[in-house]
Amino acid sequence: MSVRIPFDAVAELGPAFKKYRKAVSVTQQYLYEKTGVALSTISAFENGKGQGLSLIHFASILNAVGLLDRIDGIIPDVPGLDLERMWKRQNRNK
Repeated sequence: MSVRIPFDAVAELGPAFKKYRKAVSVTQQYLYEKTGVALSTISAFENGKGQGLSLIHFASILNAVGLLDRIDGIIPDVPGLDLERMWKRQNRNK
C-alpha cells in the first residue's frame, strides 16, 4: 500500500510546483517520460486536485526537476519517512 499525501498539502503544493516547472521550462510530457506518472495525475496534482497522488509519484516528479534533495523544506518532518530512500528503492530496477 502506498502512502498518500494529504489533500490539503496537494492543493497547496501542486500549483506552486506548476509555477516552478514552467519557470525551468519543463513540460508535463517530459515529467511523464521521465517518471512514468500519468499526464492526468500530473495535471490533477498541478491543479490542486490530485487526491490520489502517492508519495512515490510525488518524489519521482520532484526528482525529475531536481527538487528531491530539497524535500525537507517542502514536506514537514515525519518520523521514519525517508522519501529519497523510498524513491530509490522503487526505481532501482528501472
